[in-house]
Amino acid sequence: MSPNAKTIIVTGANRGIGKAVCQLLLSKSTQRNEPIRLLAASRSGKPLDLDAGSQHEIQYPQLDITDSASINALADSVRSNAPNGKVDVLINNAGVNLDNEYGPENAKRTLEVNYKGTLEMCQAFLPLLRQNPSAPSRIVNLSSIASSLNAYSEHLQSRFRSANKDLSLPELSEIADSYLATIPSKTESENGFGPPRRSYSFSKALVNAFTFILARENPDVLINCCCPGWVATDMGRLIGKPPKKEEDGAKIPVRLALEDLGGVTGRYWANGGVRSKEEGSVQEW
Repeated sequence: MSPNAKTIIVTGANRGIGKAVCQLLLSKSTQRNEPIRLLAASRSGKPLDLDAGSQHEIQYPQLDITDSASINALADSVRSNAPNGKVDVLINNAGVNLDNEYGPENAKRTLEVNYKGTLEMCQAFLPLLRQNPSAPSRIVNLSSIASSLNAYSEHLQSRFRSANKDLSLPELSEIADSYLATIPSKTESENGFGPPRRSYSFSKALVNAFTFILARENPDVLINCCCPGWVATDMGRLIGKPPKKEEDGAKIPVRLALEDLGGVTGRYWANGGVRSKEEGSVQEW
């Protein structure tokens, strides 16, 4: 393994878009003759049938992003074993959608995984990302078109949009707690959070917001979020018949991980429609 190989972490890598992201990373890196050290992390930690080739190294660490000890164990392992203890790319793909059985506990679980777990991954690995102005390290957070703010009150939309300017992580946490507090009394709409049964959508709005906050606070790292589109995964099939294959859903995350972004950071990337199979562009959130 070349000492110049990039170290890339993908969470939720055992299936769906996560697995497709891993395969596309390997394929593109092979085409470019750029070896990578891929950490395909999942709760099971089981090996996958990835086509790696001989120039790449793949590890399958066990990771539960709702468990701080699990996150810290992975960070410690990377610190000890990766070249210079550094990471080049973190792709936060792990997520859940439990809104078919919506209620206080499942909403809390959704936010613990999609929002708190993903944020904690970012915070744990930011100190390990390489500080190289000519080739900055990257974080890619998987979001969704469901993160749209249209359903929320004007006041709440304004608070979310201030993530580009002055919203803080503690203030974002207060918004999250306020949402969860409305669910037992079924007062989501009255409090500006839109209709019920939208904890997944809300969690992704939180992901977008903290992506912008972290990008603002860490200008030496490219930190972006993206919607992969409507993809034929177990999650995608919850709302109908998705038009895109898993490999199509991997295109935008991998672009944000590997391609020249012209220094763009703190933005939401998507295609013009969830059916589009292009590689994405910056979109209004």
